[in-house]
Amino acid sequence: MTARLSRARRPGALAAGLAIAAMAATACGGSQGTPGPPPAYLGTVVDRPVPAGIADLPLTTDAGQPTSLGAWRGQVVVLADFLTLCQETCPLTTGNLLMMDRAVSAAGLGGRVRFAELTVDPGRDTPSRLRAYRKLIGAPANWLLLTAPPAVVERIWRYFGVWYQRVGEDRPPAADWLTGRALTYDVDHADALLYLDASGRLRFVVMGAPNASGAQVAPTLRRFLDAKGLANLKHPDASTWTAADGLSPIAWLTKRQIGLAAG
Repeated sequence: MTARLSRARRPGALAAGLAIAAMAATACGGSQGTPGPPPAYLGTVVDRPVPAGIADLPLTTDAGQPTSLGAWRGQVVVLADFLTLCQETCPLTTGNLLMMDRAVSAAGLGGRVRFAELTVDPGRDTPSRLRAYRKLIGAPANWLLLTAPPAVVERIWRYFGVWYQRVGEDRPPAADWLTGRALTYDVDHADALLYLDASGRLRFVVMGAPNASGAQVAPTLRRFLDAKGLANLKHPDASTWTAADGLSPIAWLTKRQIGLAAG
């Protein structure tokens, strides 16, 4: 629920282990021509296959349909960790991703790029809750909201170096936006954006909370934000990633310039 660990405090095992690759990357793309790799300040350039033991693990969509990471071969995939009961960061990540999705569609790349959020709270994030979250945020039909058994979720996020753990709920506890009941636990987690290319290889990693300036955060989720979440929304840290930043790896992997859509 609360992503209390920033990029500076806990970068994640994968990003830290691949720092040399990031140093070798240069942002050679400009406003014209074929986009180059994203700038090193944004994240880590990698070229790492996702093995079948991870790519074929069973996931479930909010519609209750089976899928897997490997099922998305042929598309660039932007994968984020989240939970529907987040009060600090996840709604801001979702707001940025929705802006990015609109920009990708406006660039004519809607069929080549898929946005996906996989929970770090599989005990509560059932398909029915994910469906309610989809309605709440107004996610487009091609948006993937995913869950899986806890062991599967743990294996996937451990492979990608995304840390999370269950912790006690704050006092007084927040209320569930769906049921109105008091929450009984929280989930601390790192904030990650993972970019997989059309061949299913991990190509870029962003670790850190989003800068959601200009993002359209659903009013119900905005009301659910705690004091820290509201502060993150109103006064984002300058070092965090914007929706425009998040488009840079997509432009690189699709070899197409992409700008934020108006409105």
